[in-house]
Amino acid sequence: GMKIVSIAVSKKKGTPKIPVERTYLSKDHGLEGDAHAGPWHRQVSLLAMESAVASPTDIPADLTTVAERSGFSRTGRYDEVERLCAAYAARWPDRVRCLEFGRTPENRPMLALVASGDGLLDPAANRERGRPVVYFQGGIHAGEIDGKDAGFVALRELLEGRVSPDALERTTVLFVPVFHVDGHERFGAWNRPNQRGPEEMGWRTTAQNLNLNRDHAKADAPEMRALLGLLNAWDPILYADLHVTNGAE
Repeated sequence: GMKIVSIAVSKKKGTPKIPVERTYLSKDHGLEGDAHAGPWHRQVSLLAMESAVASPTDIPADLTTVAERSGFSRTGRYDEVERLCAAYAARWPDRVRCLEFGRTPENRPMLALVASGDGLLDPAANRERGRPVVYFQGGIHAGEIDGKDAGFVALRELLEGRVSPDALERTTVLFVPVFHVDGHERFGAWNRPNQRGPEEMGWRTTAQNLNLNRDHAKADAPEMRALLGLLNAWDPILYADLHVTNGAE
C-alpha cells in the first residue's frame, strides 16, 4: 500500500513547496492553500520519496558542502566553513548572521551562524523578546566531524522551509560548525583509524594539546574561553554537542 509521509503546498507557482502539518483536500479543487489547486487537470502531485528529497543538484552550488557533493565520503577543510558562513548570510541577509566570536592559538577565526525567521540576530533583541535560543556545535573533537556537515544541511533546510516550517519564527538557532578549529586543520587519513569515514578528518586535541571536551570547567584553552563568552551572551535553553560513535567494525 501507499503511505503519505509529507504534505507540502506552495503559495505561488514556481516557488518551492513548504511542508504543512494539515490541510484540506477538496473535490475538483485540490489542496487548500496551494497555488496549483483549481478547476484544471492537475490539482495534486504525488511524488516518491526519492524525488521529493532535495539532492545537491537542486541547491545552489555555493550553499552545498563537500560532504554532499562526495556522497558523504569526504568533508571540507575549514575554508569551506568560512565560505558557507558568508554564503548563508548573503543568501538570507535578514535571517542569518555570520559572526566571529574568537581566534584560535593558530590565529584562525572561530565562526558561528545565527538564524532567525524574523531578524532577531543579536543577543539583546532575543532577551528583550523572550525568544528561546537553541545552540548546537560540531567538531569539539575535530575527527568526529559529521555534525559540521549535517548541521549545514539541517540549517539550510530550516531556512528553506523544507523541515519544521515556521520553527525559526519561534526559536533562534546558534550554530558553531567547528569548535576545535586548529585540530580540524590537522587533517589526516589515519587520525581515527577505526572510524568509517570520512576519508580524512581532523585531530582530537588542540595546538596546545588540550582536549576541549574536558575543559568546560577549568577553561584553560582560549577556544573554550571564547565559547563561554558566546554562550553567556546568548544564554541558550538547549545545548547540543555533536559527536560521532565511530561506526567501528
